[in-house]
Amino acid sequence: MGRADWPDWPDWYVGQPATGKGFGRHLYTTNRHPLFYVQINKCGCTFLRNLLFYIDNNRPHPFSDRIHSFDHEFVKASAIPAEVLTASKYVFCAVRDPIDRFLSLYFDKLCDVENQRDIWMRKLFEAEAGLQLGADLNLEIHRANCLKALNWIGLNLDGKTEAKTNPHWQRQSVVLGRVSAFRPKLLDLDNLSQQLAQLLLPLVPDIVEVISKITERNESIKPFSRAEIMNDELATAIHTVYPDDINLISQARRSWASGDYQRQD
Repeated sequence: MGRADWPDWPDWYVGQPATGKGFGRHLYTTNRHPLFYVQINKCGCTFLRNLLFYIDNNRPHPFSDRIHSFDHEFVKASAIPAEVLTASKYVFCAVRDPIDRFLSLYFDKLCDVENQRDIWMRKLFEAEAGLQLGADLNLEIHRANCLKALNWIGLNLDGKTEAKTNPHWQRQSVVLGRVSAFRPKLLDLDNLSQQLAQLLLPLVPDIVEVISKITERNESIKPFSRAEIMNDELATAIHTVYPDDINLISQARRSWASGDYQRQD
């Protein structure tokens, strides 16, 4: 078996491939550098995928806002043996406060009637969760919609609906559970650029410059701020559906505050 048998074999890897496509299939890498990214949707993934593309191509992606439609242009670590991945200090993942992540899902994918790419998701939640969607909804309708959406998501994540679970509302902890053997470094989305630069500087000397070149951000238009829409009932509902994700973001923030991100366990 040689390189021709593994079209996603990165240029930097010179060893023997894994005997089968193992858990490395969950990791994105680059041709130039042995870094490994665990993607969680609604956690800076548009920015990070654009960053990986720029690292390999020295230019922005021509369709940076639709970069997830070009998955075939990215390199997966499926051919890399597990022992290489577990030894790496450069397996990382961005995690996000589950309140902010849910509100991003709601306003970007469910509430924005101008978003035609995700109309299927809007129709699903209208039919299954009973959301009332349209232009110029007031604050109380948005809160009611959020509670209905969270109730349905909780059922869906527990396997109590017929619809498949989608990565946009899957628990962050579930995604990370698939790659726990690789001990990914957790980056706080609120400080992503700074933490990413600190983590990758020994591996990618021009990482600060590259990060500055990535201008694409998938930012949803929110008619109400987090402070305006959140109340105790809504916060409780989010914590109930995503309890382990609350712990993840706390863990990431403690790790960076203490400098533990620098140590390999």
